[in-house]
Amino acid sequence: MSVIKEPKPFHREFELERLILFSDVVFAVAITLLIIEIKLPVLPGKMPASGYWDLLQPTVIEFLTFTASFVFMGNFWVRHLHLCRFLQNYNEGLIHRNLFFLFFIVSFPFSTSAMLHTSTHFMLPFFIYLCNLTGCLAALFWISYYVFQKNPNLAIPGHHTEKELLYQRFKYWFLTMATGFTCIAMTYFLYPENTAYQRVSYMTIPALGLFNYFRIKIKKRNTLRLVHKVDQTTE
Repeated sequence: MSVIKEPKPFHREFELERLILFSDVVFAVAITLLIIEIKLPVLPGKMPASGYWDLLQPTVIEFLTFTASFVFMGNFWVRHLHLCRFLQNYNEGLIHRNLFFLFFIVSFPFSTSAMLHTSTHFMLPFFIYLCNLTGCLAALFWISYYVFQKNPNLAIPGHHTEKELLYQRFKYWFLTMATGFTCIAMTYFLYPENTAYQRVSYMTIPALGLFNYFRIKIKKRNTLRLVHKVDQTTE
């Protein structure tokens, strides 16, 4: 009868580092692929100065789209880093959830490319891009729930306030994007010809984001105030 031995603590630490390093490599490759689609147009030999803007305008728009995707992916890397610094162990569930998150990261060059090549059909690439953002936030929230709520033994002991605040941030960010995306999709479904309603629906994501930002700030202040009171009573 064969017995599967548990890896030694050193091996577990090394394997956890491999999980994090693998995630960093995926981020590095995906974020590099964003720029590949952008190329300067062929510049003619002689052109008036006023004609350069018309020629370079598509490239400028593509570069702004790349910049937005770079900011989003960089932000997701920072959030993933904040989450990983609390890890002390891993299991199969964490590996699968991390791979689910990385699936949406490697999809970013695809959704960005779809936005770069939009012509008259703008909404389908836009919805693909929003789905990509929502998927990243959903995966981060899923990982944080799994680590901080369902399997707290995977995280380092202590730091309860920091863990709770980080978990709440992931939850509110996901709810912001999911609710905003749903509002935009429902507006286009219910009012396909009303461009005014459609434009207003774009504001739901930044409005909800601002609301949840102050909501998190208030929750952080109340949590720190409660911790301070507990510390005073125990002294």
